[in-house]
Amino acid sequence: MYPERSYLVAGKQNEKFAGGMYINAESPTRSIRSANIDGKDMLLFGGENHKTGQGKSTMSHYEALQKFAKEFFEIEEIDYRWSAQDLTTLDKVPYIGPATKDNKTYLTATGFRKWGMTNGTIAGKILTDYITGTENPYFDLFTPSRFHADPAVKKFMEINADVAKHMIKGKLEFTQNNIDKLERDDATLARIDGKRVGVYKDKDEAIHMVDTTCTHLGCEVKWNSGDRTWDCPCHGSRFSYTGEVMEGPAKKPLKRIRANN
Repeated sequence: MYPERSYLVAGKQNEKFAGGMYINAESPTRSIRSANIDGKDMLLFGGENHKTGQGKSTMSHYEALQKFAKEFFEIEEIDYRWSAQDLTTLDKVPYIGPATKDNKTYLTATGFRKWGMTNGTIAGKILTDYITGTENPYFDLFTPSRFHADPAVKKFMEINADVAKHMIKGKLEFTQNNIDKLERDDATLARIDGKRVGVYKDKDEAIHMVDTTCTHLGCEVKWNSGDRTWDCPCHGSRFSYTGEVMEGPAKKPLKRIRANN
């Protein structure tokens, strides 16, 4: 599986929304729905997916959704923004059932690809039927031990090659940025005593520095400007600007670097 992020913004609607949930067929993907937040009727606009830790500045994804909201629905202000992360399997069908062929005890349901309401429902049915010994017509379709030589092998090789590329790129990347010129609420990469260090300056101008080597398998994390996190481009681990784990598979925090080093 590989991790992907997607984004969502919400703003107060000027006119009453007709209701319903919508998603377009074109690219880039845009979804529209409504919600009541703190007593206010809001329109929610989603889209802009990409692999975690890769691609352009993450803030640009929020800005693209905001532009769409203002252009087509006359939303004056964006009150909220947030993002989500989910895993995608090689064939884009979730893994639901026994984790392996040999171990019937451990059950899993993952790789929902951000379609949690529908895939969560079928997961509940498949796992319940499996535990109670009831035959389920969808068991083989979703079983985690399924394997299709083509195109699964090709896709698996592509993902691993992408991981290797980002691991090597991160190790070789030259960083010589001037911390003194760093703006508030922004981050940069620097070399301190020969080590690659992530440096974030908060709104009070306090400096927070971390070792950028992911504690999962050693890839180098990238700065996520939209959510103020350090994201791993290899396997999707995410860390706060102070190094705490926000999303796995990493279990240990990034090593903090003293500002006076």
